Amino acid sequence: MSKARCILWLEPDQSTTLQRVLERADIELIGAGSPDSARTGQVASDLGCDPVDDLRHALASTDIDLILLASPAQFADQAQDADLDGLKAAHARNVCITTLEPIPAAVNGIGGTSFAEVLQNGTINELVYSLPMTRYAPMIDELYAVLETFGPIRSCTVTLGIPQVLGSLGARLFDAMDLVRSLVGVPNIIEAGYISPLAGRGLHPLPGQSLRDLHGEFTINLRFSDGRCAALLLSDQVGASMIQITLMSNEGSIIANNDGFKWFNPTGEVIDSYTNPKIEDTDPAEILLANQLIERCTGVGPKRVPTDYPSVLSMTHATLLSTRTGQGESPRAVEHLLLSM
Repeated sequence: MSKARCILWLEPDQSTTLQRVLERADIELIGAGSPDSARTGQVASDLGCDPVDDLRHALASTDIDLILLASPAQFADQAQDADLDGLKAAHARNVCITTLEPIPAAVNGIGGTSFAEVLQNGTINELVYSLPMTRYAPMIDELYAVLETFGPIRSCTVTLGIPQVLGSLGARLFDAMDLVRSLVGVPNIIEAGYISPLAGRGLHPLPGQSLRDLHGEFTINLRFSDGRCAALLLSDQVGASMIQITLMSNEGSIIANNDGFKWFNPTGEVIDSYTNPKIEDTDPAEILLANQLIERCTGVGPKRVPTDYPSVLSMTHATLLSTRTGQGESPRAVEHLLLSM
């Protein structure tokens, strides 16, 4: 079988990492470009491939198998019909579009655009794939299997960090909310705090209306209508990926991390466990991204429940809103506004 052929759209500091990922996935890189047109020559030279000057032209007509939007910048940040037309044109030619950043990244202005339709009917999942998604990790697949007997999750904590070259803090927020929704559902109230690496004495920047260009950490408390609760710590300011999940139920506790998980019953006895295969000197997030790119290019892999985009996007934007208001915010209220526009 011939190799899948790929175009990268990225920033120069992402080149080394993404080249490793594509080599691991056995994907051939034939072109690269940058949102900053002045840097397109640099990224193409660094990667040893042809320069790509126009992303929309590449989406509309380039003979390619895969486009990875590592840094979409302004593309599909807002719900622009022209950007969606580009995704549809690529999809019509069986080009797989993957992105390290959520598309769209803002809920404002979705009403009256074609994005509203593809979000509501779920076809956004066929047009573009957000990667890497923690919910698709092999360890999480194994975890779901034991949750059938673990019983309803009463409370949980999630710590998730991935280096910035594989996605911004906004991407980690989308990723984490997708995971939490699958584990415990949609919360009634989200209360969040945000800290930027630029924060200092007298300076405390807050998120705007978009998930793009966010860096730093979120701490998030989730409250559910039936009394359950969850807490998250998210960061893109880490040198190596990390994940730590704790789940509590009447059947005990599950502790999960990059190495696997253990299920302890209420008396502390281990009753089930899973160990991830060790791959030395490779960041688990790079492995996860490479494996998901392989699945996307070959169509071979476990059957995945698609992301509920309106729900997850609304959870992320309730989080952004809470950081600005200092109050708990309702993701269902955000989703109602999103779908009623």
